Amino acid sequence: MLDKISIEPLSKEHTGEIFELTELNRGYLREWLPWLDSVKTVSDTAAFIHSMEQQAQAGGGPHFAIFCDGAICGVAGFHKIDSQNRVGSIGYWLGQAYVGNGIVTHAVKRLLAIGFVELKLNKIEIRCAEGNIKSRAIPERLGFTCEATLRQCEWLYSKYVNHVVYSMLASEYEVSTARH
Repeated sequence: MLDKISIEPLSKEHTGEIFELTELNRGYLREWLPWLDSVKTVSDTAAFIHSMEQQAQAGGGPHFAIFCDGAICGVAGFHKIDSQNRVGSIGYWLGQAYVGNGIVTHAVKRLLAIGFVELKLNKIEIRCAEGNIKSRAIPERLGFTCEATLRQCEWLYSKYVNHVVYSMLASEYEVSTARH
C-alpha cells in the first residue's frame, strides 16, 4: 500500500474532494480537531486552501493533500515556520477509512525531508492532544523526542485538552537517514 501513497501541494483543484472527505469524516475528526465547526461549505474549504497557498508563497511552510490509490485521504503540512529560529510545526489529519495503514507516517517522513533538506529547518515539532493516541504514535514511531506536556492549551469544543510536544532536530534526522 505504501507505494500507492503520495503528497502534492494543496491547490484549488483539491477543494471539492477535501470538502467531501471532511464531510464524510466530520464526526470522527471532531474528536480531536477544533476547526470542524468553521468548515461548513465548499467555500470554507476553498478559503482554507487559498490561505495555505498564500502561507507557502510567503515562506510560511507548505500544506499537502495526501493521496492513496489516487484519491485524497487527508491533509498534512506545516502550521507555521519560525524562520529566525528555523523551527517548524507539522500537523495532519486523515479520513477514518485510511487510518492504521502507515499513510500519515509516510507523509510525515516526506514532510521531514522537506523541512530539514529543502527549508533548512533545525527543529520540527509535532503537537498532539494528550489523549489522541493514534496521532501521538506518529512522532513516537519516527523517533521524535517527547519534550513536554502543555497543560490545557487548547479549547476543544467543550473542554480544555493538554498537548504533548514532540520534536526532532536536524542532527537527529541526519543520523536517522544515514542508518536507512
